[in-house]
Amino acid sequence: MNVRRHIDMKKDKDFLNDEKFLLWRLTRDSELEAYWHGFVSANPAVKEEFEKAISKFSRLRLNKIRPDAGDTEHLLQRIKATLSLRTRRHAVQVFVRYVAAACIIFMAALYIYNNVYKSKDQPDSTYTIVCENLEAEDIHLIINRETKTFAKDVQISIDEDGKTTIHEADNESAIVVKTEKTAKQTLVVPYGKRSQLELSDGTKVWLNSGSVLEFPATFTGKFREVRLVGEIYLEVAEDIRKPFLVHTDDFDVQVYGTKFDISAYRDAGMHRVVLVEGKVSVKSASRDETFLRPNDMLTCTQDEWNTSVVDVTEYLSWKNGYILLDDTPMEEMLRQLERYYNLSFRVSDDVDLAGKTCSGKIILVENTYEVMETVALLMSAKYERDGKTIFIKCE
Repeated sequence: MNVRRHIDMKKDKDFLNDEKFLLWRLTRDSELEAYWHGFVSANPAVKEEFEKAISKFSRLRLNKIRPDAGDTEHLLQRIKATLSLRTRRHAVQVFVRYVAAACIIFMAALYIYNNVYKSKDQPDSTYTIVCENLEAEDIHLIINRETKTFAKDVQISIDEDGKTTIHEADNESAIVVKTEKTAKQTLVVPYGKRSQLELSDGTKVWLNSGSVLEFPATFTGKFREVRLVGEIYLEVAEDIRKPFLVHTDDFDVQVYGTKFDISAYRDAGMHRVVLVEGKVSVKSASRDETFLRPNDMLTCTQDEWNTSVVDVTEYLSWKNGYILLDDTPMEEMLRQLERYYNLSFRVSDDVDLAGKTCSGKIILVENTYEVMETVALLMSAKYERDGKTIFIKCE
């Protein structure tokens, strides 16, 4: 293996975002062991950061989320079968590609564990570093112990038998995957992407940027249950015998056949449920059940829940390709654009956004130049762009 390939790695974050490093820490493969020891010997200046990366990785408590023996054996058999078809000259390359795919599956599983199941008391800084690239690039669909990746937005539908059909934007052909009816699936939509999903019961789901949804191939229990981090809009198929439940970190929403939006991003101080039509109730471990009527919005913070009547169009516009602003705080507008386009805004000290709001409509076109011209006009400011970072300055 060529040690020079990683010559630019200088910080612990660089190692924690490197597939070969993650693969080594997961498998403790002897060849990778020799590679990394050779790397550190040739680059002693990075030894401290290298050891720091190992320490951070070890704090992930991998024993809690490692695959069971069946999953591990399944993966190993696939690797061995692939290697047996190759000469030794190509075997290492195939091995790395194959297990790198397994690492992606692992990281996606780690993503769900930290965002959906982990205790709120556990810090997630290490998780953020390791999974940073997963959030920043392709859409991931985890199904049948495999991860399928898509560079563009996808539309997914599942029939009553659990068969999953996937259409990627600008791709005429579809991918069809047959699964067991009880199989769990997870859709990870990173910042800058969006997806649509039709569940086996006919429920339609729109996933906004930076969202994760876990759902079964078919609903076989007493309830139709999904788990969410991020934002979705749902049109739930009516079934009075089997209520639909959406679980988030902070509350659960029970649905009785309806259209509504849930926003439950982890980096947002306030979460919300907006009801378009039908009936839903919201409850948590510390709050009594609250029922909403059409046009109601429930906002939830750590300290309080409030219900108000709103124009629901403002909160659903993202799924139709635009942002509707109505006395919206400018900081919130920038936050929405960050998620939609996978950008990062940096506002200089001479631009005061405190208490400032804006009204109007921003069409979410692919050309971010046009969007930024609109934003600069609304803010009476100018901007400069450096990659994915936008610097906002006074005119």
